[in-house]
Amino acid sequence: MKRRIAIAGSLTILIFIMMPIALILLNLRGQGIFMISAIVTLVYVGIYVFGGVPKLIIAGIYGVITFIFLLLLKEPYHLPILIMGTLLFVLNPLSSFEEYLTSKMNDEDVLPIRISLRGSYWPFFSYQKEMKNFYHLPQARKLYTKKWYLHLRQIVMLTLITLGIFLFLNGINQIANTLDNFSWFNFFVFYNVIMLFVLAWMLFKKGFTSTFRTFVLALFLPMIYLVFRSDFPDVLKFSLAGSLLLIGLIVSVVELIKYYQRVVYDSYHYYDPDLQMEVYANALFEPLVYNESYILTTKSTIRVNLDQFHKQFKDILVYANWFKIIITAYTATKDTVYLYADFHMKDHKRAEKFKTYLEAKFKMEVFMDLSEDQNKEMYEETFFHRPEYIIARAQSLAGLLKELEIKTKIIISMIVYFELEEELEAFTEDYAITRMEELSDEAYLTARVDLPSINVDYMIESKIREVLLSLLVHHGHFVRISVYY
Repeated sequence: MKRRIAIAGSLTILIFIMMPIALILLNLRGQGIFMISAIVTLVYVGIYVFGGVPKLIIAGIYGVITFIFLLLLKEPYHLPILIMGTLLFVLNPLSSFEEYLTSKMNDEDVLPIRISLRGSYWPFFSYQKEMKNFYHLPQARKLYTKKWYLHLRQIVMLTLITLGIFLFLNGINQIANTLDNFSWFNFFVFYNVIMLFVLAWMLFKKGFTSTFRTFVLALFLPMIYLVFRSDFPDVLKFSLAGSLLLIGLIVSVVELIKYYQRVVYDSYHYYDPDLQMEVYANALFEPLVYNESYILTTKSTIRVNLDQFHKQFKDILVYANWFKIIITAYTATKDTVYLYADFHMKDHKRAEKFKTYLEAKFKMEVFMDLSEDQNKEMYEETFFHRPEYIIARAQSLAGLLKELEIKTKIIISMIVYFELEEELEAFTEDYAITRMEELSDEAYLTARVDLPSINVDYMIESKIREVLLSLLVHHGHFVRISVYY
């Protein structure tokens, strides 16, 4: 990975260093040749970084084939060659050869590079990603339940990618054919190419709504460009361009605010008879419970009933989203709500400000208990390892399969561990297990228990309680539960 980053980074830096030199020393034709070479090189560097060596080789073959035909044939034949070149990239007839190359190369040369700049705040950004995915779940659900919607998204995405590739090839060809009359405005077509690929990516990741928002924001720059290219008087040009720029900035700020306001809270809701409370544990936080940076835990006591709390909860989520706070759970009695939140290890002041915000929101004094919980012992004892939480999580995951209209039997998979071999052997008399050597060490013996079940809540609860009882008898410990189909 480091080698690929070093090669890609060196080439990119070299291109940008040479760019001002080329603009100063070369004539207009030379500038055009340099920019074509730079753009093509940057594109292939991107393929190398994010696609791997096999995709780079295949894309290189298609590029060379297209270039040779464009070079040998006269200009009137260039359009059909561009169409054929576009189809080569889209249809990928050498996919079998690409798979062969992938199987023969090391993972370092094949896997796409993932660069993270999130630092110690990675748990929040991962949580934010989970929240956005859940926010877009209604559109994602349609991919499973409505075939016409799936096909429509696929067709539109393929159309955007095809159009982007064609415009890119055509733009390079147009610049090459007009080097003697080279104009820097020719490069504006590459903005359109970039936006087409961004729209295709947004459609793949988010759906039509987010794609449309991105499309609206992307329109302002071409509109400003068209105004400057028009025959309007200069005063009118600058007035329209300035107005469009101002409107674009306002729309961008509004969309940014709406982005942070698009928050959801998916909970494992259950009644805990030991605590005698209604519990709403954050389901989106579940994969991120154990982390090394969000270790400041707060428990805020708010003297309101649940209905009053729910009226303000959306605003609390928005506030947390702005200031990188994770709401991990809340519990409720008849007249009191207890709100649990995790903060970054350096955000002591933010925790105090959060207390002040809650007091202003509910117009009453809020008691906050702040502590460092590096091992998440408090969360385990209060939520994570309680039987009702475990059952609620399994039923929630199974319910999601129902929503996606997946009607097969399910497998409840539980990871457990024991401290003694004899205890594990005794447990295996009740349940078949799969040992997980990669998660075991001298002190702990880790295993997985898979329980086939029909997707009915009471059956799921019954099977889980039986396993938890057996773990209690044999001194085993629960780690995590998942549901598959």
